[in-house]
Amino acid sequence: MPANVELRPGTLEDEWLTVALETDPRVMAELGSAWTEEQARATHRRRIAGATEHGWWWLVIVPGPGRQPIGSIGLWASEWEGGPISETGWMVLPEHQGKGYATAALATLLERVRDDPRWGDIHAFPGSTNAPSNALCRKFGFELLDEVTVEYADRPLTCNRWVLRARHAPAS
Repeated sequence: MPANVELRPGTLEDEWLTVALETDPRVMAELGSAWTEEQARATHRRRIAGATEHGWWWLVIVPGPGRQPIGSIGLWASEWEGGPISETGWMVLPEHQGKGYATAALATLLERVRDDPRWGDIHAFPGSTNAPSNALCRKFGFELLDEVTVEYADRPLTCNRWVLRARHAPAS
């Protein structure tokens, strides 16, 4: 795992990162295809607003002090089959993939939520053929529930539905 991985709240100034990630066809291959720059900018604004208005976590992955962000990871309120869930997802720029940054980011995120009961069970929906993201879910103890078709930005995607059960201390 890379040393000194920092997660910090995303800001409006991190828009360049969202654009770089979400307009890249390699990053977006499992999400239906790359977005236009305008779509990526709108997505960035929605994520920042969600963090501000709803307390969602939209965090950028920084590989060390003084370095530029290389990806993002989030935790937000979502819905599945008509009920509320907490959902996580992550992206890393292609030149930084395979170096352990997503692993370090997910470990840090899960450490932060461990004692925060508002999140409950954490769900992840990586593309069913996204081997690295599915491996991360498995590595961190998520349970594979099934393969599902979800709508993402008006696109049907085939995903694996994973859940990490809440591990909060029992009330004393």
